[in-house]
Amino acid sequence: MMPAAKKPFLQQFYSQTVSTASELRKPIYWIVAAKAIDYEQMLLLMAGVKWDIKEIMSQHNIYVDVLLKEFEQFNKRLSDVSRHVRIPLPVSNVLWEHCIRLANRTLVEGYANVKKCSNEGRALMQLDFQQFLMKLEKLTDLRPIPDKEFVETYIKAYYLTENDMEQFIKNHREYSMKQLANLVNVCLGSHINKRARQKLLAAIDDIDRPKR
Repeated sequence: MMPAAKKPFLQQFYSQTVSTASELRKPIYWIVAAKAIDYEQMLLLMAGVKWDIKEIMSQHNIYVDVLLKEFEQFNKRLSDVSRHVRIPLPVSNVLWEHCIRLANRTLVEGYANVKKCSNEGRALMQLDFQQFLMKLEKLTDLRPIPDKEFVETYIKAYYLTENDMEQFIKNHREYSMKQLANLVNVCLGSHINKRARQKLLAAIDDIDRPKR
């Protein structure tokens, strides 16, 4: 229907505008993901957990069930909306990716708020996260699970020796200064002494200094 003289404009529109529209999905749907799950509730529930336990637990914590319930409701709402408005698979995947990434970032933040933690408490964190992953994988086909390593690496870092911890601090800039400082502080008295603590906190401060 277009005049021949106008066809280059149409071709330009498709090659430059329509083709780049997909790149806007991530920033646009980020706000949807931020409001779809109650991440603040999860932090509050995690704050009520006792992590300085003396025995290995076989039962995961309640915050895991609450978080999974949130994802089940998110999945249902997504299905309900898709009955009225078609949600393309790439859009659905972006929404799932954002929600899972935010949930995993919140988990690490929750673990970084812990003041006292034992080896058994760290094992309980691993149990909680494995339970979350196992149930989450039944709700979504998205693979790999976004930021899975981000959580697992942070939990396991608790067991590092002083030298390994110093290397970890230098290599893992993806964690905030607060999250790194917490790792050092909760290890104090278990396998890191006060002198080592000061050294490691100074290493964290050195990383932070160029940002100031």
